Amino acid sequence: MSKKPSSRNSMLSALMTSQAAPAAAPEQKTATVEAPTLAPRDGDFQPRVSAGAVGALKNTLAHITKEGRVVEIDPAMISPSPFPDRMDGAEDAEAIEALAQSIARSGQEVPVLVRSHPAEANRYQTIYGHRRVKAIAALGQGLKVRAIVRELSDGELLIAQGIENSARQDLSWIEKAMFARRLEQFARDSGRDPTAFAMEALSLHAPDVSRFRTTLEIIPDDIVAAIGSAPKTGRTKWLKLYGLVKDDGTALARMRGLKAARGFAGRASDDRFSEMLKAAASKPGFESEAPEGILAGSDGQPLGSIDRRRTATKFTFTDHGFAAYLEGRLADLHAEFLAAAEGRD
Repeated sequence: MSKKPSSRNSMLSALMTSQAAPAAAPEQKTATVEAPTLAPRDGDFQPRVSAGAVGALKNTLAHITKEGRVVEIDPAMISPSPFPDRMDGAEDAEAIEALAQSIARSGQEVPVLVRSHPAEANRYQTIYGHRRVKAIAALGQGLKVRAIVRELSDGELLIAQGIENSARQDLSWIEKAMFARRLEQFARDSGRDPTAFAMEALSLHAPDVSRFRTTLEIIPDDIVAAIGSAPKTGRTKWLKLYGLVKDDGTALARMRGLKAARGFAGRASDDRFSEMLKAAASKPGFESEAPEGILAGSDGQPLGSIDRRRTATKFTFTDHGFAAYLEGRLADLHAEFLAAAEGRD
């Protein structure tokens, strides 16, 4: 039976003991601070694990930033992490907007963690806190990002992101799978054990890492990208989709056909997953099980879906106003249909 890693000492020692905090650039205001409280006061950090594990996580991150200096950096000078851990989409945009409103009211209470850009002078890369950086950039008005700068290697950066990810509630299962794959690829490239590296960075069991890997080996990137982050879709449903695609060689063709359907891209990410699951589950020659696609309005936006079965056709409308309008017009529409049918006779 595999054991969950109990210690990250071997891979975190550099994070916790090596570098002193760099001096701020002359044009940046600085203030020496205590290690920041890592509670989710501005919404970018959401612990989900037990109190003991959260305490250990906070201690680790506090050690990373111990005796650090908070500096103010122009958000235009901060690039994303070279190892993205989330799939940008409508859900992420909404979260950034909400965070921007919170920062506009109360200010940025928790600093982000960045490192000096390894290839571009006077620039930085986000280690964690990317939503805060984007929210402050969106606010404009000359606002600066409050940040702690640490000189971390790529491997250390990945581990720091992994520590944060292990306690984040808002990172979806498939986003964690994508990030775990990046961890494993980095480990291979640097001559490390991929599974052990991902386990230690994300504090996972070996079977969890294996599930991430095998799912992404069977479900190709274009399908994952078409679905998006699917924040409400967890491991069980993704593994069901994995099994359907693995067992049916025609499933991907149906899923790619659905991906190209008009109106599909405009649906919420979890709804796109549900439609992909239906497409994968439908068997050739069984029309009753086949997904019938999306109903789009005159503006190209989705109104609902249609499901044709042997004994009935089912319309489902997500636009309640249009559904009410259609209900009120149903008798007239039926009369028009009958009159047109008589005319054809």
